[in-house]
Amino acid sequence: MTTHTLDPKITAKWENGEYGRSDEHVVVASEALHNQLDEALAMKLVSIRLPIPLIDSLKAIASFHEIAYQPMIRDLLTRFARSEVQQIVSELDAKMRAAQRTDESSPPVDSFMERTRAAACG
Repeated sequence: MTTHTLDPKITAKWENGEYGRSDEHVVVASEALHNQLDEALAMKLVSIRLPIPLIDSLKAIASFHEIAYQPMIRDLLTRFARSEVQQIVSELDAKMRAAQRTDESSPPVDSFMERTRAAACG
């Protein structure tokens, strides 16, 4: 996860309202602009229902680490997906190596015919 450190002076100006809190400083972005931003960031807005206790726990964890909980959840899901893909690739590689060892121990035509019969039977 990339962490961006904000200049405390700039953060303070936003928080104390120096950079604006009035309606004249507020503009609602168009849907086209939202779409451009999502495309540029390679992001897509999704909605998911989670149990309230889980959300509360995630918010508490994020607060402890002094980060926002939604980016933390995005990071958790990214790490989980990466780990699962690595595990799947590893399992497929092991199966391919086992099949290769089996193929090497029998003549190629016999191995092919056996696989063909097995596929036809079921």
